[in-house]
Amino acid sequence: MTEVLVRPLTRDVGELAEKMADLLASAVDVLEVTAGLEAEGIGDRAARLYGYDDVFLLAERLYEGSVRRPSRAKKAANPWVNGTGVLHDAGRYALRGLLFGLPGAGYLAVHGLLGQRSAGLVLTLSLVLCWPVSQGVAALAYSRREFEDTKRVLRLGLVYGLPFMIVVSVGIGFWHGASAAVVVVACAQSFYLLSASAALVTGGELLLLLALLPGVVATFAGLPGQLLIVGWAVTGLGVLLIAVDRTRVPKAHRTANGGISWIAVWTITPNALFGLVAGGLLTFTIVSAYGGYGAPPEATSAAMVALSASMGPAEWVLYAFRARGHELLVASRSVREFRFRVRLTLIDLMGRFMAALAVLIGGAIVVADLPDSSIGPFVCYLLLGGALVIALMLQSCGRNAVSLGVCAATLALEAGVLLVARPDPSKVQLTGAVVLFTVLLVHTVTVLGRATAHR
Repeated sequence: MTEVLVRPLTRDVGELAEKMADLLASAVDVLEVTAGLEAEGIGDRAARLYGYDDVFLLAERLYEGSVRRPSRAKKAANPWVNGTGVLHDAGRYALRGLLFGLPGAGYLAVHGLLGQRSAGLVLTLSLVLCWPVSQGVAALAYSRREFEDTKRVLRLGLVYGLPFMIVVSVGIGFWHGASAAVVVVACAQSFYLLSASAALVTGGELLLLLALLPGVVATFAGLPGQLLIVGWAVTGLGVLLIAVDRTRVPKAHRTANGGISWIAVWTITPNALFGLVAGGLLTFTIVSAYGGYGAPPEATSAAMVALSASMGPAEWVLYAFRARGHELLVASRSVREFRFRVRLTLIDLMGRFMAALAVLIGGAIVVADLPDSSIGPFVCYLLLGGALVIALMLQSCGRNAVSLGVCAATLALEAGVLLVARPDPSKVQLTGAVVLFTVLLVHTVTVLGRATAHR
């Protein structure tokens, strides 16, 4: 072993250690201390003043004589928590659920038109085809970091999406021989969906609620036909003004950023297709009825309205799961612990959502005074709602292909069975809901238990 030559002390090493206490407490090795000494201007010559031949020996002396107390890393901000408080968030998601459900009052206002066979089919097909457009535009808008870019995307969605949906609605109405009034309602339906997406993405929930009130109040108050039309006309005007206001972009910003690339459109294609498939799953018995396969259960409409209202709580579940997953990545001491706790969180949140959805569907069926045979639609839409929320969880974690593929395969199998065997469509839909919910739940518990899914 080489003998270390120690020179007579001319300076106190203890004072130097106190001066560099922060560095010494967090240093991981001698080289880090050496670098710190040299950064302070202490080289080999200065080291000799402390009695050591070079700076490396001095660094070794300081490192061995200190206790490691590394400072805690600053906790990273949770991107899934907005910091507005639990009550504020609960109120916001409850309001969004109300806004998803209230437009159902519009169908009550036009129930006279829905008595026509072609009317219901045109409105249903128009609604299902508009879902992917609104979902795609919203997904693209959410992907933008700057608020002005978000509004620009929503503006382009209205400028191009609305004329497209008007052409589609007119085409569907003409193909099925629907009246002009039915086509107008279908166009208004598409206009509302795209405009409401712009309001919800930009945080205009309260404005949208105020715009809906005239039409909703006129409907539930049982006002005569002319006053009912006036109420919904005022609602339409209000929604139009909100859409214009929430998508207003300064001309300079609009010119500087240009259009939207095809790459961006391709990226959100799975979101748009999921909207189309989800619409097909939810309206399966309704569309089947217009194809001559028997009338849907009476509770179908009530269950769909309740499911629409549950999308507010569904958003809370999604954000709560991602926020909790982020926290567990930091707090868990092992991969096994993380896997167990995040799966427990998933099951807990899904249990809460399913309980809330059960109350909403059951309440809607009771209010509508439907017969006891409503147990089938109750279970079916309960499972469909749970399956769609699970699919959205997968999408939020970047697992778009599986959620879309399983939902599309289920819808294709339902359609195939109906065309080949011609069974009761409601039984086919219920069976599909059971399979879809089970497969997605098992897959999600497995996949989202991995830490890599929560990046």
